[in-house]
Amino acid sequence: MRWLHITSLIWGVAIEILPWSCPLTLAENWLELRAGSTSYQGSFVLHYLDMLVYPNISPLLLTQAAVVVGIVNLGIYFRRFRRRGTTAW
Repeated sequence: MRWLHITSLIWGVAIEILPWSCPLTLAENWLELRAGSTSYQGSFVLHYLDMLVYPNISPLLLTQAAVVVGIVNLGIYFRRFRRRGTTAW
């Protein structure tokens, strides 16, 4: 499960930093259009959670915070990996 989590973290950081779209967001928008609904543009977090969780925070700050959390988490994994060796994985 650790490798799945680490891969997910790397993917999440890459999606936040690079101008890529998440495949699940693309699929969601496609399905909404097929259902006759209007799809949203932009990220999932900004569309669904921004005003609820972060009412007065800019999208840039929200993205930066998400990247920092992911990098810190990856750093913890890396530190544990170096301290315990490859047998802990």
